[in-house]
Amino acid sequence: MTIAKILLPHDGTEMSDRAVDKAKEFAKAFDAELLILHVIEHVPIPPSYILGNERVWIDRTRRSISRILEEAWMKMVQEKLINGLTKENIKATPRVLVGNTINSISDQILKFAKDNQIDLIIMSSERLEKRISKVNAIGSVSRGVSERASCPVVLIHQ
Repeated sequence: MTIAKILLPHDGTEMSDRAVDKAKEFAKAFDAELLILHVIEHVPIPPSYILGNERVWIDRTRRSISRILEEAWMKMVQEKLINGLTKENIKATPRVLVGNTINSISDQILKFAKDNQIDLIIMSSERLEKRISKVNAIGSVSRGVSERASCPVVLIHQ
């Protein structure tokens, strides 16, 4: 099995940071490229007194907010992850997707993986309460990805 591209979905949480360590191990072992993906959820902008019901203004505001979030993510990931990975001779590329109301975050991660010919996905999965059955114990995004991915998925728990 050849692993050339590893996808690391990252939501900015400490749990996602834990998955970075495992992704680094795999990237080094296989001399693979690491793609760090952040999905910005759809930015709902309800009509208001400021914008009224003007679709053009609402859409423009949504794009503006998404652009600000994307720029902040790219800056943070560059400073927090990419620079360190580069020092360790790991090729890492940050990517951002802006969500929509049609596809879930897991759908967008899966589409990105398919479109970019990802060989392995490594992502964090927050365990839900222990009282819940094991079937439902994985978070919804990680569960959706792990159940439908066309490549292997490594889930990193707490």
